[in-house]
Amino acid sequence: MVLKQTISVLYCLVLLHVRCQLIDNRCYLDGGGSAVNFFANEDITVGSTVGSLRVLGEPGKDIVLTLREKDSPVYIAPGTKDLIVAKPLDKEGLIGPSAVFVNVICERKFSDETGIIIPVNIRVTDVNDNEPRWIGAPYQLKLSEVTVIGTRILQGIRAIDLDQPGPYSTVEYQTLPGPFSDYVAFVTPLEGTLVLKKFIDYESVENFTVKMRAQDQGKPPKYSDTYVTIIVLDSDDQNPKFMRDVYYGQLPTEKGEIKITPETIRAEDQDRGIRAEIRYSIVSSNGSEDEANFEIHPTSGVIRMVRAITPSQGRHSRTLVVKATQVDNPDRYALTTVVLSSPKQQTPDSSASNVVNVQPSIGGAEFARGTFYATVREDSRPGTLISQLTGAQGSPNVGQLRYAIVGSTVAQEQFRIGPAGEIILVKPLTFRRTPQYAFTVDAFDDRSGGRNFSTSVVIDVLPANVWEPRFRKPFYSFVIDSPLQTQQLPMLVGRIEAADGDRTDELTFALKGNYSNLFRADPYGNLWLVSNRTDLPVAMRLLATVTDSGTPPKSATVPVVVKLRPETASLTSNLLVINIVVACILGALLLGGCIRCIYRRRKRKVSSAEQIVAHGSSSSSGGVPPLKHGHSSNRFLLQRAEQRMLERPSMAGIGRLNDCAASSTYGSDNQDFIDGERENQRRSQGHNARALEQEELAGQNLNHLLLHWQEKYDEKNTCTEDVSIDDKLIVYF
Repeated sequence: MVLKQTISVLYCLVLLHVRCQLIDNRCYLDGGGSAVNFFANEDITVGSTVGSLRVLGEPGKDIVLTLREKDSPVYIAPGTKDLIVAKPLDKEGLIGPSAVFVNVICERKFSDETGIIIPVNIRVTDVNDNEPRWIGAPYQLKLSEVTVIGTRILQGIRAIDLDQPGPYSTVEYQTLPGPFSDYVAFVTPLEGTLVLKKFIDYESVENFTVKMRAQDQGKPPKYSDTYVTIIVLDSDDQNPKFMRDVYYGQLPTEKGEIKITPETIRAEDQDRGIRAEIRYSIVSSNGSEDEANFEIHPTSGVIRMVRAITPSQGRHSRTLVVKATQVDNPDRYALTTVVLSSPKQQTPDSSASNVVNVQPSIGGAEFARGTFYATVREDSRPGTLISQLTGAQGSPNVGQLRYAIVGSTVAQEQFRIGPAGEIILVKPLTFRRTPQYAFTVDAFDDRSGGRNFSTSVVIDVLPANVWEPRFRKPFYSFVIDSPLQTQQLPMLVGRIEAADGDRTDELTFALKGNYSNLFRADPYGNLWLVSNRTDLPVAMRLLATVTDSGTPPKSATVPVVVKLRPETASLTSNLLVINIVVACILGALLLGGCIRCIYRRRKRKVSSAEQIVAHGSSSSSGGVPPLKHGHSSNRFLLQRAEQRMLERPSMAGIGRLNDCAASSTYGSDNQDFIDGERENQRRSQGHNARALEQEELAGQNLNHLLLHWQEKYDEKNTCTEDVSIDDKLIVYF
């Protein structure tokens, strides 16, 4: 009885244990699955929770959660299912891992089973935490002052963003506002290429710095700044300049140096970075005698009188024109005038002060020249200094002067006169509208307030290549109606119309394409057909390019199609077919001539052998087949006995020749001749008796010859020598 109860209790315990094992789902993931995935931004702080594990069971009560990895960037908070960040995370992998993979071990309490391993994958997502970094910054470059606007002056500017590919790493470039930010700009915000936007002048600025910024497309964006320093290189774009536009002196009575006032003649190159050497010369004066009477030192500018003048000549003033030329560039020069007055032109107190009044007194004019001439390019920007008026401000009778433009409303709107007499451009110029400006400038003395003197100014506008040529139509199509063969070349096909906004520019046309050599375009745009072909297609496509004569030249291109009428095209095709047929006929005639020559040559060879021995002597009749031509010959060709027996089966019983019997060296020609001979034998029955007698006589001679060869080769029947060379023999009588 006790044993039965004990067994029952044990059985119940076993059932209870099995039931508990069946329903124990601790350490399994809620909702199924075998792994856990989390997402974490790379800017998550240390100590923050990444996520909570969806594990069934209560940590510390019935399950225990631990990490297999000892040095993991995350850990499990004690008594919880939360994963805590222990180290910084970084998507770029610079300051921390870019991804985390750990294994969580879940152990069941009060169970002998091993723990369950749960893989946990933490994916780090990117945030805009990196700013663009410049490569090779700051930048520096040297740029000539004659660089054309629009030139790419610096390429390869680059900044990189370490964020993952996307908007956080896409860099945009820009120039920041500043004193010289209008000089340069980026081609596009996404390309690190700088272009020149404004003319630079070495004489105005020798170097300048522009601030640039590179920023990404994050929200808010991150950016970094740098600088580009541009060093301006001087170029020879300025003429020399005299310190004064007019110098004064007194004619001496004897040879010697002339004293010049108010200072010594001197000119300098306005290109300060070059400072080319200057050479002085006298280019003109009042007459050839004055040119011979005066000279100037080429480097010091000292004027000397080398020949004394007569008293009558000394009564009149002299004006010399002095030229200052650059040594390295003769095209760069400047002019000034030297007014030499006679000794009698002195002020009333000149005897006491011993100062000569060299101010010209003709008409009381105070300007150095009666008329000022200047030139300016059409594309000059407003604010450009065109020229400078020079008055007699050094004279003690003249105070501070004030200038004004009078007599021309257009000139007043276009130019202004500065306080020092400089002529400055106010508005853009247009050569087509006004190629020249002529106006008057008055100078006022502020001390007296009245008008003192005036001068004339003439400014010529030089045309610039502002406009590029343009075609009237975007596409030109011409049709040739009449057949090409009936036209006299050159033939006018049509006109390509083009124009240029610059009046002084001349246009030239050029054609390109597979059929451009058949056409020509004159300077007026007329399209001419100058050559013809028989294989022309229905449509011929060309490209017409027009180029102007400006500096720099500009051009434009337009497509041109020349079509043929169907009848014209069919005529061209028919002519092509006719040419092909004629060529085939000529080729056939040439081939026929070659065949005829070969045939006649073979015929001459055959005729040289009048008889081919194709048969042996007949035992029944003893006759010999008649020769082909019916007359005797000096040459006979022999064949093997076997061939003769096969060719003439009716002649049975005739003895064969040995294998050493010869045949003709003409090979296959003999066989062709034998085939024809059989036909000729039937036709030769009607030959005259004389021919038969000649052939019989030749046959008898041939029989004797055959017997001779028969005896010769019978002796060699048993020989072991190679007689292949005797397979074919030529027997000459």
